[in-house]
Amino acid sequence: MALSRMLLPAGLAVVALAIVWWWTTFGDVVAYGYLSWPQAGRCLVNDSDICALAKMLCLGSHPRSLVAYWTSAFWLGLGIVSISLLVPQMHSESRKAERT
Repeated sequence: MALSRMLLPAGLAVVALAIVWWWTTFGDVVAYGYLSWPQAGRCLVNDSDICALAKMLCLGSHPRSLVAYWTSAFWLGLGIVSISLLVPQMHSESRKAERT
């Protein structure tokens, strides 16, 4: 139970940081007109050739290390959140099975 209490805030923090990282990278890309918001939104969850091109076009605004948004950061955060929500349910089901 304590594990799920630690995992949920950690997962939410990873998701939030991934969104901030994505915004830092792709906010200027949209502002410059390279991508629309829906196209840039897809780059939050999926790395495509269009996203890679947009990141390359944005090199002048950001340091290289900041531009290299990693889509797996978002998915990693969602995975941690999902595990934190499943652990208490699995724990309660195992206790029910032990009682019977």
